[in-house]
Amino acid sequence: MNDAFSDPLADIRREIDRIDEAMHLLLMERGAVIDRLVEIKRTSETGSAFRPAREADMMRRLAARHQGRLPLATAEHLWRTIIATFTHVQAPFTLHVEQGARALEMHDLARFHVGFDVPLEGHGTAARVVEAVRGSTGDLGLVRIDPAPAAAWWEGLGGDGPHVMARLPFFPGPQRPAPLDAFVIARPLGPAAAAEVTVWSTTDDGGEELGNEAETIATVTRNGQRNRLVAVRGDAPPAPDARPVGGYAAPFAP
Repeated sequence: MNDAFSDPLADIRREIDRIDEAMHLLLMERGAVIDRLVEIKRTSETGSAFRPAREADMMRRLAARHQGRLPLATAEHLWRTIIATFTHVQAPFTLHVEQGARALEMHDLARFHVGFDVPLEGHGTAARVVEAVRGSTGDLGLVRIDPAPAAAWWEGLGGDGPHVMARLPFFPGPQRPAPLDAFVIARPLGPAAAAEVTVWSTTDDGGEELGNEAETIATVTRNGQRNRLVAVRGDAPPAPDARPVGGYAAPFAP
């Protein structure tokens, strides 16, 4: 057809179709690579394929190259769905989600980060999420960050049990969907874990103060004892008797 009589809208739609096909082909190519990865690593036999340090690095690179009309939150959602789906392909897992008073928002937060192929299982309390992850091989848990929870659910973290592995949202912002603050917990992941910020459990009689670098995430006081969940940039304990319960990649700061 002569260029003088071409339809510019039709040309644009053909370009969109070309891009859509290319994206689909690349996703299938990624799936083929994951098949090879499964053969090499056999992750279905060794536990979780969750890699929080690698995911944080991917999200930072995503933000660094992002530009244009598409909201960053939309790009994050698409990429996280892809990552979680292929992680589930490598080693099937369930995401255990604390429900409680903000169950719907927690459900939205979970689906924003793992899409719809990963099964969710709801639990009435954070402690039950911890126990569900403890009893699994490679499941993950999602626990809402509440500054004054009913119980010190983090007492079940640490040692050979579940640890804090990630903090959400990674890209903070008032306009983003599913803006609740939450922790992702999992059984120990070794070198796959991220620990730019370490998380600690401390107990005292209410008089001990922490350093300026420590962030008190949650506090429960009972029988004259104060139990705090504390985050610190780096790996220095916030108090002499602090017990390590995990770590996470520092949230993105533009």
